Amino acid sequence: MSLGSSVTRGPFGAASWIGSIVRRMDWLAASGMLLLMLSGIGMAWINARSYDQELLSLSSIFLRSIIWTLLGLLTFAITTAINWRWIRTFAWPLYAANLLLLIATLIFGQDSGGNSRAIAIFGIAIQSSEIAKILTLVAIATVLTRENAQPDDLNATLLAIVVVAAPFLLVAVQPDAGTAVIILAALFGALLLYGVATRWVAALAALGVLAVPFAWAFLIADYQKERLIAFIDPNADPAGPKYQLTQALDAISSGGLFGIGFDGTGSIAPLPVQESDFVFAALVRSFGAFGGLLIIALLGLIVIRLIWHAWEAEDRFGIVLAGGLAAIFLIQAGVNIGMNLGMAPITGIPLPFVSYGGASLISLAFGLGLVQSHRVHQGGGA
Repeated sequence: MSLGSSVTRGPFGAASWIGSIVRRMDWLAASGMLLLMLSGIGMAWINARSYDQELLSLSSIFLRSIIWTLLGLLTFAITTAINWRWIRTFAWPLYAANLLLLIATLIFGQDSGGNSRAIAIFGIAIQSSEIAKILTLVAIATVLTRENAQPDDLNATLLAIVVVAAPFLLVAVQPDAGTAVIILAALFGALLLYGVATRWVAALAALGVLAVPFAWAFLIADYQKERLIAFIDPNADPAGPKYQLTQALDAISSGGLFGIGFDGTGSIAPLPVQESDFVFAALVRSFGAFGGLLIIALLGLIVIRLIWHAWEAEDRFGIVLAGGLAAIFLIQAGVNIGMNLGMAPITGIPLPFVSYGGASLISLAFGLGLVQSHRVHQGGGA
């Protein structure tokens, strides 16, 4: 279980090691990620101009987006190079650190747009709920693939539920219902591709439905209830909780097929939270349905490649990891785009790699890097 022992074997060891990584990488998934990141930087430029920010100031979302993207690419590259077995070895210390960070966020964290809380570490605001998605998935994959565990073993399913329960509740009470749902999606995706009996997955889904009244009473904040009611009620006040949705739909309809373009002067009135929650509406307004469909295609490419990796993986850890990550991307992108189109209630779920936000970008880059590491250090075809 080495980080890459060939580096030390002769003067050409490092070149051989890097060459092996380059040959084995899934360049389709990596290209999809890179193009989405570049789209995110482009939208950050438009949003910074729309907010009348100085592009290269330290407070500019454009400059910060570039920095976060570079850190995300570095995270992806390092994780890909490291043997995935090291991450699995330290799965439980990482899981414990994850829980401690979530607890610290509840105690010391500051409100982050009403949808979640962030904690300052070395002066940088970190949304621990974003990090929790991937670290919880690693723990799920570890517990389901422990020695002697079998897909038809109910104990494996129950242990996975126990692993998910703590981070799910800690994220839900921040309150960040959207990310809590994503954590559940990771569990379902992992269980389905792991091969757990359908009856156990159906029972888990039924349990989730039965828990809705409890969640409504104790986990969902009042403003979140207002959003859900406004989503269901077609006669809800358009100047109330539906205001953001109304503005987003107007922006999307104004984009037409190829968009209204952008002039870089900030003359286009900004949408509510257009740098994160409603970045898709802002993108369609500027680049039209063509731009929106391109983003959807790139996200779909990543999901398909993750499912393909799960299908061809030689061990169960790879199956569970890739399957859970595919569910995270699918549900996160689906909910974000759906709420921009009025097809899902408004939550604080970012659009992968396109919405502004360092924690989401780096955590998803880490997840994709981990799947790439599994492919690189264990093989796999195209």
